Amino acid sequence: MDRLRFTTLTAFILTLLGAHTAGAQTAARLVIVGGNGQVACQTCVPIIPFSPLLVRVVDANGNGIPNKVVTWTLISSPGYQPIFNASSYTDGNGYAGTSLFQNAQAGSPASPFLQSVIQASVDGLTATFTETMNLTYQGLQLIGARLLSPDFGVTLQGTAGGTGATAIKIHADAFGLAVPNASVRLLNAGDPATTASASCATGTGADPGTVLTDANGDATCNVVFGPVSGNSTINVILGGTDPSAAPDLYSAFGITNATAYWSSFAIPISVKAGIPGMVSISSGNNQTINPGQATSPLTVKVTDASGLNPIGGTSVVWSASPAGSVTFSPASSTSDSQGMASTVATLSSSAVGTITITAALTGSYSNISTTFTIKTNVVLTGLQKVSGDTQTAAAGQAFGQPLVVQVNGSTGGPIAGFTVNFAISGPGTLSSATATTDSTGRAQVNVTAGATAGAVSVTASAGSYSVAFSLTVIPPGPSLSAGGFVNGADFQAGSISPCGIATIMGSGIASTVQGVVTPGTIFGPLPYLLANVKVSFGGGQAPIYNVANVNGQQQVTVQVPCDVTPGTVPVTVNVGGGSATINVTVLPASPGVFLTTMSDGKQRVVAIRPDGSFVSLENPARRGEIIRAYVTGLGSVAPFVGTNSIAVPGTDSVVLGQVIVGVNNAGTRLIGARVAPGLIGVDEVTFQVPSDAPTGNDIVFSVGVNAVGDTQTRFSAGTKIPIL
Repeated sequence: MDRLRFTTLTAFILTLLGAHTAGAQTAARLVIVGGNGQVACQTCVPIIPFSPLLVRVVDANGNGIPNKVVTWTLISSPGYQPIFNASSYTDGNGYAGTSLFQNAQAGSPASPFLQSVIQASVDGLTATFTETMNLTYQGLQLIGARLLSPDFGVTLQGTAGGTGATAIKIHADAFGLAVPNASVRLLNAGDPATTASASCATGTGADPGTVLTDANGDATCNVVFGPVSGNSTINVILGGTDPSAAPDLYSAFGITNATAYWSSFAIPISVKAGIPGMVSISSGNNQTINPGQATSPLTVKVTDASGLNPIGGTSVVWSASPAGSVTFSPASSTSDSQGMASTVATLSSSAVGTITITAALTGSYSNISTTFTIKTNVVLTGLQKVSGDTQTAAAGQAFGQPLVVQVNGSTGGPIAGFTVNFAISGPGTLSSATATTDSTGRAQVNVTAGATAGAVSVTASAGSYSVAFSLTVIPPGPSLSAGGFVNGADFQAGSISPCGIATIMGSGIASTVQGVVTPGTIFGPLPYLLANVKVSFGGGQAPIYNVANVNGQQQVTVQVPCDVTPGTVPVTVNVGGGSATINVTVLPASPGVFLTTMSDGKQRVVAIRPDGSFVSLENPARRGEIIRAYVTGLGSVAPFVGTNSIAVPGTDSVVLGQVIVGVNNAGTRLIGARVAPGLIGVDEVTFQVPSDAPTGNDIVFSVGVNAVGDTQTRFSAGTKIPIL
């Protein structure tokens, strides 16, 4: 094998070892994001092109799923066929798209436009796009549109976040022939985040904020006003796109400006503030006041739900906790034209600790409120530990008891409502950085041990007083089971042997890892410590290929030390100092075939044709060819190759046992079996494809071995090989 092929194959094998993790998450919904209902015109001046078609793949919780393959299929199209990508991958937020192009052709009044139906699909879910190509006749655009409602000069009015009383209606046809499934959207003159705006209530199958024309070429847009009040204008556009709906996605395709086949005149809109939806603090929070004295004014602002539009004339009622700790002047105030309402709070002479003041609306809006925090000046006389000191907890677990302190003051007893600050050092986290004393003057926090072992110190402070708690984090051991030991090539359970590759799965193996951690180089020996994980078989250290945590499946892939004696062997997995040991069965041999995912999404054997190219659906093995397949676990070899070692360059380390290669459930001619040159723990089996082998993409393939000293034939898990 020459150096280029060796390097490529080595990287490929290590990639396969890192890829045996839980599969991609199944999609729950496939959502249209943009591009449905476009109307393009290649022969217009200027040209009106198609913008990309965009979808989002989400899980049951509405979160985007990355790295999913979205398939794009043409369902129907007259005339020239549109050009688009057959598949695309979702990005980190679950978005995927495809560009779209269709060649121009001549039209006529009898054939004024073409419509193509393109379907996006993933995991059995589909989303359908209808795209219209306007045709021209003697320089004339054949598709036209007219605005049926509102009339010119009419202002659309409504409430921020509400639906307008007047619907927008539009008709699209081409010399009397209705144009269905064309998008209708509203293009705003300003930024909806700062200016009055409007959109259509989303119609079935349409882009967000758009509707589609029906079979008669008619569309009704029920206007939904944005969150900002004020005056602005909108345009109704037919068959276009607006990049502001998904700027990052459109910019990836080079689209930065809105497009439209047809646009209406500017329509004025007037949006007024809505009903009260939010009360927020304007000024006066976090004051520190002496008992018996008054605060500076406490001021709130009443707005609609967006927080942008002030609401005047609204009653605000003030209350305090503990009850009786303050008096208000006034106890009820009314918001002015800017939404502002104020009061002054006077503390009682016996007020202590922290006082919470609530400003709440009244009537049907009484659930809308905000709170101020007022602190009283109190002389502290001490801070003492009550409970929770000198605890231990396993890494990642909560300590069993809260840390409790008591604040004492000059009043002669514990102080209620006083804020105690907590700070932590070492591997742990606090449930809160502050806690308020209860009626007995006590405050508490909970502590959760971090991912690593060590000492934890928590300091509680109040005024000039402080106390410290000493805690200890002990390492946890991973959770192991015999069923979690599988062949590292084909994941056959319980199929591990000396010098072969094994994968160990179990919770706690890679809790601090996200994704797959590899040694970082494909050359040289493998490490015995990777991502704080060590593995030993009967006391012998195991070289590590990778440590992985993908979709919650935690695992480590190793080479079983070559000097392990087959039988029952204690295996210890150590993670960051915490360890667990389990007895597992090590076989004399454990053939496992390396697999790769081919273009149809199915896994088949990793094999190489005589010219050095990989076997694939597009490049299948041929009858009579000499093929090399890559496996692990074929048992003892000569000359011996030790743990974490490769065969001596230029020397074949040949498998001593009887190797059997099965094609189509029948044995075939074996050329040879040896340790794969330059690879650790990988064997290479060379065989001839039978001249009468059946052809197809899924011909059964397996490898077996009668190892030296073994009493039975061991077989790999069955897989497939494409043969031409």
